[in-house]
Amino acid sequence: MQQNQKECQQCGTCCTSGGPALHKEDKHLVVNGELPLAQLITIRKGELARNPLTNSLKPIKKELVKISGVGREWNCYYLDSESKRCTVYDTRPQACRVLKCWDTTEIEKLFEKDTLTRLDLLDSSNKIRKCIEEHEKAFPCPDLIGLREFGPQEKEAEVEELINQEIVFRTKVVSQFELSLGEELFYFGRPVFHLLVSIGVRVDEVDQRLIVSWPAAKAAR
Repeated sequence: MQQNQKECQQCGTCCTSGGPALHKEDKHLVVNGELPLAQLITIRKGELARNPLTNSLKPIKKELVKISGVGREWNCYYLDSESKRCTVYDTRPQACRVLKCWDTTEIEKLFEKDTLTRLDLLDSSNKIRKCIEEHEKAFPCPDLIGLREFGPQEKEAEVEELINQEIVFRTKVVSQFELSLGEELFYFGRPVFHLLVSIGVRVDEVDQRLIVSWPAAKAAR
């Protein structure tokens, strides 16, 4: 950002922390195919995300659909890594249009307001809608803050069983509907075991089963 900046320089800096959340105003971009489902990712209610207003990790209060990130840096999918320019700049989502790195007032007002959910973007006849509803009921996002601070306590076996059953569910649906990885992440978000890894839990695969290893102090509580 340059001093006294008044307009976007398309430097790409704002695009290096993942893609934006989509809002109601962006629905036509998805419906028209300008933002394919495979390039979107669902952040489910309860997942930890950085709150730009407090600059801290907080559980999100409502489901978000975002443009996916890519690579180790998790840059926005539509950021050209060489030119650092947005490849969909003329049809960029609302959050990108209102974001001004030199004045964040407008983007702060938009935070978690009028956001889209998966079901907003799927036709009522879409057969995967039922799978999404089943998945949310059977495999809700766990209390990640509680698990991070206090461990699983008496629910260690329950949590381990949940992440294994979720993989079974995902594998079945992915096979049935021939989903790509990108489509899976839109329809169901990140697997619960990925969310556990993000809070410092170790997950290993042993004999085709996921085994959870909690930090010693937390597992003993």
